[in-house]
Amino acid sequence: MFGGEGIIWLSFMIMAIGYSFHRMGPSFERSRFGFPLMLLGLTCLILLPDELTERGIELHESILQSVSISFPFVIGAIIILRNSPTYGEPSMPGLVSGWLLVTVSWTVLFYVRNPLSILGITRGALSILGVLASLIAIIIVSSLIEGKSGFRNESDPLSNEEEVLVRTILERRLERD
Repeated sequence: MFGGEGIIWLSFMIMAIGYSFHRMGPSFERSRFGFPLMLLGLTCLILLPDELTERGIELHESILQSVSISFPFVIGAIIILRNSPTYGEPSMPGLVSGWLLVTVSWTVLFYVRNPLSILGITRGALSILGVLASLIAIIIVSSLIEGKSGFRNESDPLSNEEEVLVRTILERRLERD
């Protein structure tokens, strides 16, 4: 039904839909389908592409390389956050194992990449300068907008009708749980 590139795009769409569902939060019933849909899309992306053109094969190999780099990094970052004193229970073995996974992802990144060249370093430096210029522009525009908006007074208290509506919504939500 789909060609090889069609499967790749369909997989990306499934992952995007899963991400959207996941971002809905726990108050919506659909959020529980988010992670399984993202996992399904990723699985289809890795396992299903057949009959790819030359460009499709390059794209698929690039995606597989990205997964081999990002998977240990993401798992390591999650382990680090869960074992750091700020976000979870502090645990030195957890922190060490998380940093080992992050180091593995960086090692894979440098192993997969071509050797350094002047052109590559120049492109990287220009990319970093572009990102920094964008961040500086965002900071300047944000500060200008926030400065012009000024201080606003507190909002008016809820009317009786609004209080009843909010109370009804909260009671219904709490009764369900």
